[in-house]
Amino acid sequence: MLLKAMYNGIWENARNTGNEKKLKNTIKVSNILRKFGIDIRRKLFKQVYDAFGGRLEMIISGGALIDEKYIYGFEELGIKITNGYGITECSPIVATMRDRHFSPLSVGAIHPGVDCRIKDGEVQVKGDILFLGYYKDEAATKEAFDDDWFKTGDLGYIDKVGLLYITGRKKNLIILSNGKNVSPEELEAKICEKIPGIQEILVYAENDKITAEIYSDDFDETEKESVKGQILSLNRELPQYKQIAKVKFRDTEFPKTSTKKIKRN
Repeated sequence: MLLKAMYNGIWENARNTGNEKKLKNTIKVSNILRKFGIDIRRKLFKQVYDAFGGRLEMIISGGALIDEKYIYGFEELGIKITNGYGITECSPIVATMRDRHFSPLSVGAIHPGVDCRIKDGEVQVKGDILFLGYYKDEAATKEAFDDDWFKTGDLGYIDKVGLLYITGRKKNLIILSNGKNVSPEELEAKICEKIPGIQEILVYAENDKITAEIYSDDFDETEKESVKGQILSLNRELPQYKQIAKVKFRDTEFPKTSTKKIKRN
């Protein structure tokens, strides 16, 4: 939420000062120059840096998956956004992105001394970083382990250079009557990537149909119809079982947890 507010603030300020078109054109020029090995983003976007104190180069984030729109958006301005991944039961860091083999959508390389595997799509961890167990709850502790491997409850994969990617939560999986599993986080990210202006989105199953519920106080009725059309276009890129069957709009923000994550249940 902080990254989103920072990024949207940059563009809001550009609009308010009449510099939105200039900023877009400067980004285009910068991107062309970088293809030829010329990187002058620190000079071109000096006003952006000055708004954040003048020395901002990198933001390291953990706690929630970042919409790739903001990762690439900041990167165009010369600010690197890197993900990390951890869980309380793992003391808590499992992986951190570094400069080597950098991938903006990954949560990074597995830390030394930590073993990580993917079993049935779930990220599982083993090593000295693991906790001893849940306090006075042997049943929960037993349920959390597969032999010596801790079951994180997160879904993901490891690429060929050893970088870890998180795709969603196992407990959030949509299991359709045809046996197909759908990650709502994957669809939410795709929709937000393709359609600007969406403030909050929740994908879930309703009567065995995948539904996308959207909140944005900026959309009028014409824009809502446009969003529906764009989602139908996006469906053409998805397998049939992942396609959005229904789009709903809400007038208020989604209820959230104490850590500002949308409540799914």
